[in-house]
Amino acid sequence: MDNWFILVLIAASALGTGLTIWALRRHSEKQADYAAIAQEFGWVFSNEPMGGGYGSAETFTDPDDDWTLKVIFLASGPDGGRSERRMEWHTPQGALTDGEAVLGMPIPEKTAAMLNSGTMGEQIVKAALKGTFYALGKTKFSLTIDTATAGDPGGVVMSTPGQEGEMNAFRRNVTLTEYRATHKSADVPVIIRNDKGLTLRRPNTTTDPKELKALVELGKDLRADL
Repeated sequence: MDNWFILVLIAASALGTGLTIWALRRHSEKQADYAAIAQEFGWVFSNEPMGGGYGSAETFTDPDDDWTLKVIFLASGPDGGRSERRMEWHTPQGALTDGEAVLGMPIPEKTAAMLNSGTMGEQIVKAALKGTFYALGKTKFSLTIDTATAGDPGGVVMSTPGQEGEMNAFRRNVTLTEYRATHKSADVPVIIRNDKGLTLRRPNTTTDPKELKALVELGKDLRADL
């Protein structure tokens, strides 16, 4: 074997080892950051594996409340696919007996008006809700856009039949309005109600204490509207 090829293999091995060490160190630092945040706010912090060992959930809870906040990372795994990072605030309160209701971002009235103009109009509306669908992720339910809320400044409702009204209280929530106004649309959570309870799911993750606290406070404020 040529000497240059041996040197390439050695260099590649060293690089791989270095990246592994860096990743482990960064993970340890992140856990320390989250533990410090939990102590600051009086929360409890824990970590659990997810996705068959190809992901993890950094979990915050309040010993005096029923909510959980999870900072989730799912790696691509052995079957390929893409990695995923998201945050989920959840309470078992507000559970539906069946079906699902979702509240997404508001869309312009002119765009909403296209919903009743055939297949092309529906595709345009769905494109406008791209961020909402991305935040929602996979769901076992087939959701329909509620045309009555399509141009509502409080957000668009998508639901299974008969559950359209389950988001009515949230669409006028002042804290939600302020959250949308002070965050990039990519960091605004989609609001979900199903048989598990009430969930706020936000793409991307953070170690910023203010951002974590803001998501918790938003969830608690929406829960109070139930």
